[in-house]
Amino acid sequence: MIRLKDIAEACGVSVATVSRALNGVTNENKERTAAICRTAREMGYYPNAAARTLKTSRSSNIGILYEDRMNHEYFSSLLDELRSAAEKKGYDLTLIGRGDGANVESYYDHARQRNLDGVVVIQADFESANVIRLAGSDMPSVAIDHVYEGCDCVSSDNRASMERIVRYAYERGHRSIACITGQPGAVSAERLAGFYKTCAELGIRVPEGFVRAGAFHDPEECTRIVREMLSGEEKPTCILCPDDYSCLGTLWELKTSGVRVPEEVSLVGYDGIRMTRMIRPRLTTYRQNAEAIAREAIGLLTEAIERPEKHKPRQITVEGMLLEGDTLSELSR
Repeated sequence: MIRLKDIAEACGVSVATVSRALNGVTNENKERTAAICRTAREMGYYPNAAARTLKTSRSSNIGILYEDRMNHEYFSSLLDELRSAAEKKGYDLTLIGRGDGANVESYYDHARQRNLDGVVVIQADFESANVIRLAGSDMPSVAIDHVYEGCDCVSSDNRASMERIVRYAYERGHRSIACITGQPGAVSAERLAGFYKTCAELGIRVPEGFVRAGAFHDPEECTRIVREMLSGEEKPTCILCPDDYSCLGTLWELKTSGVRVPEEVSLVGYDGIRMTRMIRPRLTTYRQNAEAIAREAIGLLTEAIERPEKHKPRQITVEGMLLEGDTLSELSR
């Protein structure tokens, strides 16, 4: 078993210098610090996690709060990117829940019991007292796609992305555009604001019934609403769906019943999941930048953990990308 003393002798420095270098709490020359860390790796040194926790008061463990089921490709991608970003910073990830033990009554208590250094709130009921308590506590936290006063937040460009989608449909000749939102919340509100703003700027009339509240990741509900829209007296030529999964399910159901996409109605998704590039027709959609969101979230959180005296909570918006596909038709203008 390699000891700090062995590394110190190999590098010709003191044990204290090695300890500071490996724990990242040193003011030593950067080149010498890097050489010590490199020598430690080459010698096969692995720090004792329990000992390091006692010494630094940190566990190098970040909690992930995700209330939904693990069957959403976008969130799966985001979780994977968070893991990668955290590992580069020397942290592990732990999923947390409300806890069922007698002494665990909230997310905050669960995080404290697990000795977590901080928490990333990915998907949750952001208005619940349980989540608000965590976000407003002394536990460093970052919220994804929701803003709390005094808390770090990283969001997709929900409003701007919808503006780009509506303008793209408009440029292709569509003047009758409908929008199906997900569940009520910050994401749906921002996207809907972008939809109405752009329609107003372009002079697009939005008839009653062209904006409907649906649900994320629910193709059955999306299909039902689309069918109702297409059976109305005034029919949209383009329908914006809440996410790719719902949009793909609707696409398949419409094709099965003989409704042609995009000849009879155009569909646009959201998220940019991998499947949208594999199916035919390829889905027109907006890809969220999961890698950049994860990188920014972990960057904010580790700064709050490691330099709390200098950290100031920030709100960061990450731009995505419009992916052209085959489900949005070109209409004559």
